[in-house]
Amino acid sequence: MIAMPWNELERGCLDVFRSRAGAPSPGELQEKDWVAFGIHILLEAGRLIRSLRLAPEASGLDFKGDGSPATLVEREVETLLRNRLAEFAPDTAVLGEETGGTLPAEGLAVAMDPIDGTWAFLGRTETFCTTLAAFRDGQPFLGLIGSAATGEIAYSGGGKSARLLQLAVFGESDIAQDLPLPRIGSAGALVNVHPAAAAGPLVESLYTAWKARDVRMVRSPGGSPSWALLEAAKGTFAYVNLWSRRPAEPYDLAAGTLLVRGAGGDVVDIEGVSIDPVQHEGPFVAAVDADVRDAVVSLTRAAVGQDD
Repeated sequence: MIAMPWNELERGCLDVFRSRAGAPSPGELQEKDWVAFGIHILLEAGRLIRSLRLAPEASGLDFKGDGSPATLVEREVETLLRNRLAEFAPDTAVLGEETGGTLPAEGLAVAMDPIDGTWAFLGRTETFCTTLAAFRDGQPFLGLIGSAATGEIAYSGGGKSARLLQLAVFGESDIAQDLPLPRIGSAGALVNVHPAAAAGPLVESLYTAWKARDVRMVRSPGGSPSWALLEAAKGTFAYVNLWSRRPAEPYDLAAGTLLVRGAGGDVVDIEGVSIDPVQHEGPFVAAVDADVRDAVVSLTRAAVGQDD
């Protein structure tokens, strides 16, 4: 039994997936076709990842040159994407966190991080996710994030509202809603800080603001930045990340930024300027509520701005 308000496209994607009927057939490559393709890929990826989530030692752990972990399941998910995309839109470029690729200035491209937050996956937490972003002429037009742990898929693009789908796990109904979700509790900033060696002054400043009751909560669970951006799009948390001076890759921030903006919020630098998710570098703050976002930007700028 599917609870409203699922739309026809979402229902169709879920029915096809559960019937194991295969990926969507090539259409006219309009936005709805890309949405259907993206949802199906994330459903397939989620099934594969969830089967290994509690036994990640079976996923073939390896390490990259920079010391970050990589797993066999990540390469399998990217291979799945490449195979499905070759059938759906064969002229589309593919960029993968594990298998590489370059974002073209013209034409269509899809960028994927199969497991964003690999340490979180290996640690059996829920703060990892799969990200997928579709680009046209170098600009993202559709972003999707899927969580194998929670059974959630969110998507946004084309200036339309962000959507959140929650798949049934315990026999309850499937749920679909627009983002942001209705906020529970009184106004005030709940802040999620991405862990970083340089985040000490920022965390200290935020805890001081918490003690003074200028913010309501500070947390730092880590994991995937994209997952934290989806949390921000849900409307309760502001997310702060002291992103490095390395420019973002197309699979890093594009999907999450589209979700936050589709939910009516924004992702900004510490001057309050909207970021370009394809090539952003340096700290950023994401939130739906503009007043909360501005307050967290001010606290962040005061704590770390001198090092910029």
